[in-house]
Amino acid sequence: MGEMRIEDAWPDPLGGVAVTGRLRGGPIRRGETLRLTENGRSFPVTVVRFLRLCGRQDPEIAHPEENTALVLRSVPEGLSLIGGLLFTEPGDPNVVPEQRP
Repeated sequence: MGEMRIEDAWPDPLGGVAVTGRLRGGPIRRGETLRLTENGRSFPVTVVRFLRLCGRQDPEIAHPEENTALVLRSVPEGLSLIGGLLFTEPGDPNVVPEQRP
């Protein structure tokens, strides 16, 4: 299961909300639905795209232990995202275990 503590957040000019953080556990892929938890509440959000920040060049996947910046859609209005947690659902059939040398 991948998870990322949100360190920064801002509105993306192309729509959605951009967030940054360091990924722990498994990978996160573009198009994947994640859970966003904030103040004890949980919401489904979707990874729209990755930004070329934090030294990232892969537009499809964020690998464990990478700093990453991604754009989310379906983020409810008015949330204080900084400090929130994004994570993949355990047993999500869309998540394929990462094969990395």
